[in-house]
Amino acid sequence: MKILIAIYPFLMEIPKIEGFEFINNPWGRKPSADELERELESGKYNGLIVGTTEIKKTIVKKAGSLKVISRVGVGVNNIDIEFFKRHGVLTTNTPSGPTNSTAEMAVALILSGIRRLTSYNNMVKNKKWDRKLGLSLADATVGIVGFGRIGKRVAVLLKGFGCNIVLNDVKPDLTVSQAIDRKFVSKKELLKKSDIITLHIPLNENTVDWLSFNELEKLKKPVVIVNTARGGIVNEQAIYNYLKNNSDSYYCCDVYTKEPYDGKLIGLENVLLTPHVSTCTLGSRRKMEQIAIENCIKVLSGEQCKNIVEKN
Repeated sequence: MKILIAIYPFLMEIPKIEGFEFINNPWGRKPSADELERELESGKYNGLIVGTTEIKKTIVKKAGSLKVISRVGVGVNNIDIEFFKRHGVLTTNTPSGPTNSTAEMAVALILSGIRRLTSYNNMVKNKKWDRKLGLSLADATVGIVGFGRIGKRVAVLLKGFGCNIVLNDVKPDLTVSQAIDRKFVSKKELLKKSDIITLHIPLNENTVDWLSFNELEKLKKPVVIVNTARGGIVNEQAIYNYLKNNSDSYYCCDVYTKEPYDGKLIGLENVLLTPHVSTCTLGSRRKMEQIAIENCIKVLSGEQCKNIVEKN
């Protein structure tokens, strides 16, 4: 079995497993969708380990030997899962790998947002000296949108700060919420009560523009919004208009509809932008790579794999 590793950089040592041959990134960088398609066509690969590069549908005709696409990460927006499944190619992901690093990033952005750390940093570097009263986490209500692995970890990390936490999810996990004494509320109530909103939901037809013009218009007080989930969850034009007219609110964002990001939010002071680095820790990346390899081998060996993704 031949497996192409299309991740760059790939941190793990290339495994030596009997019956499997691993080809490690022949480009020495992140490949484009076209480059990946050409390599799959010429290399007769059975498995693909990939990151965020788009997987073109045309590979099913050009790379007939391919049986599994093993995504290093959680999001699978770059893969049409159901299409490939119909053509005999399964898709897997690594849902547990980035949990802690993404949750830590969310908490870091929350703290940076409520204390305006980047604004103060830029101010001092430009030889300005001005201070404003900020918000303490102990006095804040944090709305966690999405109470899956990452949302739950964020709740645990925030516990030590003594803040009030409210939850929102389409499938409330009441067992866990009751165990940690947290309450699920409606979207409307969360938007009304929260001083901080942190997003941890997948991007799908029900969550596109989850936070858009209508929701932002209803916010009655300054709010810090943190997005480490997916770019399309927050409408970028709507958040730009809102922040431009509400200088006391703050947006901390690590994900964008189009990446690399080069939009209008760059010009606003009350914005903190990072280049999709929530999962960029050594431990998180190595764990995701290890799980991705295991997923690939299990599928190709005909073993049960718990990380098969059934649909987008």
